[in-house]
Amino acid sequence: MFRLAFLLLIYGASLGAASIYLAVTTINDELPQDLSELLDYQPNRKSVVLSSDGEEVGAFSIENRRIIALERMPPHVPAAFLSAEDRRFYKHKGFDLLGIARAAWTNFRSDGAIKQGGSTITQQIIKQTLLVGEEEVGALGLSPPEYEKLRKSLKYRRKMKELILAVRLERELTKAQILSIYLNHIYLGHGAYGVGAAAQTYFGKEVEDLTVAEAAMLAGLVASPTKYAPHRNMALARERQKYVLGHMREDQYLSDAEYQAALAEPISLVDESDLNHLASPYFVETIRQIATKKYGNHDLFKGGLKFYSTLDTRMQMAAENALRRGLEGLDRRLGFRGPIGTLAQSLRGTWTGGPAHPLTGASDDTGALADQLLPEQRYGAMIVDLPKSGLGVTVDLGPKRLPLADVDAKDVRAFRRDKTGEPVKLGDLLPVRLAADGVSVTLAQRPVLQGAMVVIEPSTGRVRAIVGGYDWTGSQFNRATQAKRQVGSSIKPFIYAAALESGKTPVERMTDGPFSVTTATGVWTPANYDNKYMGSVTLMTALAFSLNTISVQLVVSFGLDRLIEVLRGFGVQSPIPRHISISLGTPDLTLLEIAAGYAGIASGGRRVTPRFYDLVTDNTGRVVDDLRDQPLGPQVISPEVAYVTINLMKGVVQRGTARYASTLGRPAAGKTGTSANYRDVWFTGFTADLLAAVWIGRDDSTPIGDKITGGGVAVPIWVEFMQKAHPRTAIRDFPVPPNVSFARVEPWSGDPAGVSADPGAAVWMPFVRGTQPSRFLSGPQIRSFDDLVPPPTLPTPAVKCASLTCL
Repeated sequence: MFRLAFLLLIYGASLGAASIYLAVTTINDELPQDLSELLDYQPNRKSVVLSSDGEEVGAFSIENRRIIALERMPPHVPAAFLSAEDRRFYKHKGFDLLGIARAAWTNFRSDGAIKQGGSTITQQIIKQTLLVGEEEVGALGLSPPEYEKLRKSLKYRRKMKELILAVRLERELTKAQILSIYLNHIYLGHGAYGVGAAAQTYFGKEVEDLTVAEAAMLAGLVASPTKYAPHRNMALARERQKYVLGHMREDQYLSDAEYQAALAEPISLVDESDLNHLASPYFVETIRQIATKKYGNHDLFKGGLKFYSTLDTRMQMAAENALRRGLEGLDRRLGFRGPIGTLAQSLRGTWTGGPAHPLTGASDDTGALADQLLPEQRYGAMIVDLPKSGLGVTVDLGPKRLPLADVDAKDVRAFRRDKTGEPVKLGDLLPVRLAADGVSVTLAQRPVLQGAMVVIEPSTGRVRAIVGGYDWTGSQFNRATQAKRQVGSSIKPFIYAAALESGKTPVERMTDGPFSVTTATGVWTPANYDNKYMGSVTLMTALAFSLNTISVQLVVSFGLDRLIEVLRGFGVQSPIPRHISISLGTPDLTLLEIAAGYAGIASGGRRVTPRFYDLVTDNTGRVVDDLRDQPLGPQVISPEVAYVTINLMKGVVQRGTARYASTLGRPAAGKTGTSANYRDVWFTGFTADLLAAVWIGRDDSTPIGDKITGGGVAVPIWVEFMQKAHPRTAIRDFPVPPNVSFARVEPWSGDPAGVSADPGAAVWMPFVRGTQPSRFLSGPQIRSFDDLVPPPTLPTPAVKCASLTCL
């Protein structure tokens, strides 16, 4: 009997071993023969956009992942994950029999419910990389019991594959390599893959700065990223964190004191509303569009590219604020449109003394809450007082009550609803913003108008800021790069440049009066903006006051084809109709095209190609694209013609339609533009260091309003931006190229002015050498320009700090 039992045991063990061997070899034949996908681990990586000062302003990704070397992680970070998921990691060879047995016993005691898993970290990596989709079942026409049976079969088969591959992986990689892959691959909720992305997503910090308590909370997310998400349920997250910390103490990663300290440590989370925040969204979206065409979606969304952009965050913020304030100010001039909502009597008590209500979305939703009032933010405010005597209005913002500015209160009290004729009433909600003094508020309606701004370094083409609309959340359409609008008089500097190149001079006189041109469709007679004429004028006066008839005469003199050639030379790619009406700015161009063209004039007559990034590297740091040393663009007009054109454009600022721009206090040149029927207004102006272009209009191309011009609307926005964001360089004029000569000129008549003339009644006018009229060639020889015209008075330089204490 003993001999028989012994033989049966031997034969049974042999049969079992043979069966296992057959199963393993059969399943192993279905598995990949090499593990290169893991041996050369290259997960999807997000591409990032960095500003010029190194700040991350945007990202493109399918998976939010940041690869962090294991050596960079504090020891308590991997320790937390080992204690939570695989306490015998350094003892097993891929799978853990003791762990499987322990999990089976725990689940058996819980009435069969799955309470604990037995998979090791190595097995989890295999499941999430090589065996993704192994248990998926398609439509096979089976009954529910048959489907369930098939699923169980596939699950057991996947488990066998998982065990085999885990053993193979442990033979190929070290424990440190496996742990590094795991910590960079595991999904931790809120779109974060790996501890690097999770540290930023939940705590807004780098992995190196994670505390023990924060590491334990992240490790606790592996079991169920949704269930234990601290943003969703902090109590459950804390419970799971305590479980992880307890294991860390048992595994001797923590002392009792460290365990107690971690339990008591407060957890500070990044505001969930900031998780998807995108700085400079129009700029980042423009880079995405360019990069998609150049590198493709795969490299952009999975390749971990790094774009070192040309964005200046200080200029970007100044541009956004200036455009926003300008649009709101213009909108106020067009009238108060009424309350944005009304609170029922029963809800007013909860508003008073509660949180602030920042306005969000295109519909001015007041559902968002905030615990403080910020100067630049728009808020919903409830009318709480409308005194019968006087015109005052008091509003409640939640945290505090403040009076509405007098001028706004007057408009609010005068408002009447269209259908009923009723005035505003208590409980009505107004859109407001804190006034500069902080003790009152001003109306801040969401404008019905839109606008855009482009800021460029003329000498390099580096785009320093771009704003494509009033608010990205309300509209993602980029009006700076995508909207093609009628440019109006903004086209005139190109016309005058072509005229100067053809031999015209700034002091040449032409007649501003009725002028007709015969076209294929009849006789066309253009008129000036105000239907008035100035008679005989010089070209410098004609451009300064944007006289339409002179522009048409100039184009007739040198030909349409040359004007189109100049525009194309400066990079304009939009369609340009071959019709004389283009002399008044009928082509529909983008703001970026106009800005690039003006930058070409400002940089000496060469084409300037706008660029949004200087450098692109891949995830290893290898340079993919380097635009920092791009060759200069082709010469479109000569440097001397460009300089004389710039001087004419300075006249627009000094005494023409953009006089308000002279308040900048620096030599500046530019040109306003207003399209037909006041549908679009423009101003593009520049100094020797920086160019900014502004456009204002309606998306449906209806008129903005009567007598709304570029000089009255766009120029103030430009000035506000330049005053806040212009580089703090020394005040300097535009550099003078060779082949330019100067003459003293009376600015209105264009006649020569003696060297002793009143400086206020005469200017130094540049000419392309050899084009000075004969009347300027007589008189005493000028030996020194500096001797005749004193240099401008420079501002007193700021006192330099001798130490950090005076910063």
